[in-house]
Amino acid sequence: MSPRRRCLRSLLIVGTLALAVSGMALETARATLSSAARIVLQKGRQYAPTDLYLHRGDTVALRNGDESLTHHAFIEADRFSFDAGDQEPGAETLLTLAEPGDFVIQCGIHPKMKLTIHVE
Repeated sequence: MSPRRRCLRSLLIVGTLALAVSGMALETARATLSSAARIVLQKGRQYAPTDLYLHRGDTVALRNGDESLTHHAFIEADRFSFDAGDQEPGAETLLTLAEPGDFVIQCGIHPKMKLTIHVE
């Protein structure tokens, strides 16, 4: 086999291995993302994002990203209620949604703050 052909063969093998490893890393990343909590930032008197689509059993981390503002996230719905209490800057509260439906998270301190969560 010529040196050029050996070089091309080596490159092909290395490229194939690299694709296989990156594919495995991608599958690992997908699994991690699907099981990780979604982070919702409370900052500047708004939620980011303002709409969130989840599956039943998913967890949301409500994180106060402000340096000086306190927030108070809550949900009042017919089938489900939630109250995080006062969240000081840097605080984080976890919320797991087991009920399907649309829920609005509001802030008891800043009434214009709203996040709509759609749970399948």
